[in-house]
Amino acid sequence: MRIGIDCHTVGSGIGGNESYAFHLVRALAGVDTRNEYRLYVTRRSPEVEALVAGSNFTLVRLRPHSPYVRIPVSLPLELWRHPVDVLLVQYIPPPFGSTPVVNVVHDLAAIHLPQFFPPGEVRRQRLLLPRSIRRAARVLTDSEFGKDEIVRTYGLPPARVSVIHPGVSDHFHPVAGAELRAVLERHHVTTPCILSVGNIQPRKNLLGLLEAFTLLKRTERLPHRLVIVGRQAWGYAEVIERARELGADVIFTSYVPLADLPALYSGAAVLVYPSFFEGFGFPPLEAMHCGTPVIASNRPAFPEILGDAGLLVDPTQPADIARAMLAVIRDAALRDDLVARGFARAGRYRWEETARRTLAVFAEVGRARTF
Repeated sequence: MRIGIDCHTVGSGIGGNESYAFHLVRALAGVDTRNEYRLYVTRRSPEVEALVAGSNFTLVRLRPHSPYVRIPVSLPLELWRHPVDVLLVQYIPPPFGSTPVVNVVHDLAAIHLPQFFPPGEVRRQRLLLPRSIRRAARVLTDSEFGKDEIVRTYGLPPARVSVIHPGVSDHFHPVAGAELRAVLERHHVTTPCILSVGNIQPRKNLLGLLEAFTLLKRTERLPHRLVIVGRQAWGYAEVIERARELGADVIFTSYVPLADLPALYSGAAVLVYPSFFEGFGFPPLEAMHCGTPVIASNRPAFPEILGDAGLLVDPTQPADIARAMLAVIRDAALRDDLVARGFARAGRYRWEETARRTLAVFAEVGRARTF
């Protein structure tokens, strides 16, 4: 079977969608040496080159990167020249063609919370996503919450939507000693610190985190600094300006290479992830894998994904976030319990299992095409 995978996000530094594509391909290489894979990329980078982890994997470079040409022109032309039996994409596939599509839809945040996204992206998803989802041979999503949203919003039969949890890479593990110090120094991070990881955009609720952190610092004598790790995405200027107005003791590292993230997680007293909406959310589980306690939003899909392994807070209430941060910092027993629960919870999410289940979907879709 010939399998095509859209990997244009790899090497982009955009966060979750990139991480999903990269780790899924790497895991597929570990479990499948028989099928042929064609990986559609748009740039050259070490991350892109690392996708080829087996002789049955081939990089295919498409130009340009812009989705307005790549999706309707470059990719369909490549599929016509070199057909595949199934194509995996995230969200938006080519608008025409006979190749069966497995569409990975992580969440419908831009549909249900448009105020947190650039207007152009909201229009694009509202225009293209309904048809993309309904035409897909199978839709994959990261959580039961996500499946319910897709079924309810677009009227799909539940059997056409499969929940396959992403994994947590073994790359994430506790880091200490000289390696830890070297990474912290490289990014000008001092400890003790409170950490947030994720692209700077309105949905991540960094304004609420800044308010909570400022409240905590004003009411408690704590030496902690706030470290915000992530690429400056849409709406970042408001976050940086608000930090300046509050006089917050905050470090913005911008984008950090994957290789450095385990040390940053390990060096933090706590990871705080108060996002308004996530279909899965990698940083909390990555932090748990590194032995870092986690505070996360009580909004979907964190109760499902994290269970009782993290403290869940109301993202609209800075005082609630501040109380949780203080509890983790001051209560050693609570911290130790969260660390133990976090290791156990994160261990449930394995990329190898994600790859095996996704491969099974490819096989089902490929067989259906032959009838």
